[in-house]
Amino acid sequence: MTETTSAPPPSPPPPPPSATPPSSAITACLSTIVTYPTLLQHEESLSTQASGSLGAYDVMAWMAYLDSIDDALDILKDDSLKGANNANKGTKEHVARTVTIQAAGRTFRISSAVAPGITHTHDTFRKEIQKVVQARIMVGERSVSLLPGSYKLWKNHLLFCTSLLEQSSSTTQQQQSSTTDKLSNEQFQTNCNQNRIPPYLLTSSSQYKHYTATQSAYERSLVRLHKMPAIWLHYAAFVALYDPLKNPTSVRRIYDRALVSLPASQHDRIWDDYLGWITGILPGGGKGGKNDTKGSGGEDWTIISRKGMHKVKYGFESPLVAEWRKRGWGYNQILQSINNNSGEASAGDYRPTVPAETALRILRRHSSYDTTFREDLATLCIARYGRYGEAASLLLQLLNNEGGGAFLSPNGTTRHELWLRFAEVCTGHPREAMVAGVDFDGIVRAVLRGQGVGGKGKGDGLGFEVFDNTSAAFGANDEDGQSKHSRQEKSTPQALNHRLGEMEGTLWTRLAEYHVRAGDFELARSVYEESLDAITRVRDFSLVFDAYVKFEEGVIEALMELMEEEEEEEEE
Repeated sequence: MTETTSAPPPSPPPPPPSATPPSSAITACLSTIVTYPTLLQHEESLSTQASGSLGAYDVMAWMAYLDSIDDALDILKDDSLKGANNANKGTKEHVARTVTIQAAGRTFRISSAVAPGITHTHDTFRKEIQKVVQARIMVGERSVSLLPGSYKLWKNHLLFCTSLLEQSSSTTQQQQSSTTDKLSNEQFQTNCNQNRIPPYLLTSSSQYKHYTATQSAYERSLVRLHKMPAIWLHYAAFVALYDPLKNPTSVRRIYDRALVSLPASQHDRIWDDYLGWITGILPGGGKGGKNDTKGSGGEDWTIISRKGMHKVKYGFESPLVAEWRKRGWGYNQILQSINNNSGEASAGDYRPTVPAETALRILRRHSSYDTTFREDLATLCIARYGRYGEAASLLLQLLNNEGGGAFLSPNGTTRHELWLRFAEVCTGHPREAMVAGVDFDGIVRAVLRGQGVGGKGKGDGLGFEVFDNTSAAFGANDEDGQSKHSRQEKSTPQALNHRLGEMEGTLWTRLAEYHVRAGDFELARSVYEESLDAITRVRDFSLVFDAYVKFEEGVIEALMELMEEEEEEEEE
């Protein structure tokens, strides 16, 4: 009988390499907390569950614990600055001064020199502050790990982690502000390009590690609190302000995720911040407001309606807008004057880093959500992005009332002002308007002939009114027995003059200028001749005649210059 020998048992796995065990961070945190009697009381109350208390699952107990650590940190940081100033004075006088501090039940005696009774020097006291900060972060992580659905704990923990980056960035801004206040835009951009930090140095810095840790905390909070718009707003503001790589795609994706997660009734809170980040225009503007700013050419139509719905509804501004106001960033309006057009950037001047095409796509999405934003989108296309064809198309939609119902501008713009703006865009940029599908010639001629003005779908389909139609407000009904007679009278010269008012001559001159800028000089000349025959008012006649004379003078001057150039070439 043979004996079978069993295989030897497998050898135990090798011990892990010498590294800090996971509990060492908690051990270091507790060793710091034990030295503070007040904090130790909170720790013991959370560790032992008394009758009638929730113990470690009590949200208010954790909040009191975190508030005690914050109070201690405020005392330590404030007194550390005073102690450092006193130490500097003491070195000049060759006398070591002692500072006594009491925080969270513990007494500190700080001096620049080691002596009996001195607990900390200035260097060891700074290290003690860092230990308390790490203990604060660890306590916050413990609280949210036990109560992951608590909005109060998550918000308190996330705002504290963000404040650490805010303190480190504020010192850097103070060092750079003295060198950038008196630089022009080109000099400032040149210095930024020369002193640009490589990405690998940013990702290996301690500040970037803390940024990634805070970003991870935001992501973990959204697992349970993805229906909280305040968390999304703080998260987007944190990435927009403190991302070392300054990548706009990261911020855009956060806002898009927030719009997908939140119900439509809360989208206005996200869009208010979203638009501020894209355009850099702070809420609070509007016609007649204190933030009104005229453009470089004196046009007051460059004002858009950023009324700040977040502050109107909730009584306080969104995180990103509040931080921009604190730093002096952003614009009050689209065309912000820079030191009276001197070309020098003012202190705190900020322009959004979002690419133009990305910004326009987002703004178009918002105009689908809020149709009243189309007028502001047209203004942005004209004044900032140079998309004149799209602006003409948007203004045409507003004039045609494609949304249905009576025309109502959120900025108080009348149809007369919209017509002037539409004519200015089309005459100034005829090629772009043609590419966008805007037939400016057909629209103006239809208005001047009075065709299709009675409403949509009548005549040639161009149902435009130059002025606001107030007849419906007084109970006028186009379906009564006089409707047919009234429609016949709309094309008469008297009715046309009454309807167009003083706009008839302006429209004729704009139409001729449109053909001039498009290069059709013969067509422009025929428009001038036709307008002189059709106009009945003296004011409009003089307006068109003066424009016609200037056009002919310009043509003659151009021909004379060509003849002079040909003569010079022949002489050579």
